[in-house]
Amino acid sequence: MAVIEAEKIIDNIKEVAIDTPSDEQDFLGFYKFIANSISQEKERIEKLKSVDLIVVENLYNDYEQLDRHNLVLQKREREVVQVFIFGDFEQDTEITWEMSEIFADFFIEYLLIPILNNISYDRFQEMPSYFLEHIKDSVIVYEAKRSLHRDSAEIHS
Repeated sequence: MAVIEAEKIIDNIKEVAIDTPSDEQDFLGFYKFIANSISQEKERIEKLKSVDLIVVENLYNDYEQLDRHNLVLQKREREVVQVFIFGDFEQDTEITWEMSEIFADFFIEYLLIPILNNISYDRFQEMPSYFLEHIKDSVIVYEAKRSLHRDSAEIHS
């Protein structure tokens, strides 16, 4: 896929997704934990060379932080969290394997099963509105830096 087309897709995703919340907004530490896991395994992700963006469903839609007494109200119980992995890839078996290992500690810590959705740019272009609707208000936890050699990556924290 042409770099310009991939950049347009990434820009579209960034329009509907949000950056990682601040520590105050991430009052249960979900995204800080994910960012730390990704940071520790950044080299594994970079070796895949086809992962450009990782977006995680917004878990805070299920919680409300009450000002009084530092209480957190859980509005809905869940067992899974959707993780969307975007990139220019055809075969995604290795991506699934590596990402499942990276998110294993998150599962153990929070008892939420990460459902990995590997979405290639070609697949995204087939149904852009469908994917954009599913990632609306989700949180960007990883973005590969844009360069000719794609040598580096940024972790949102």
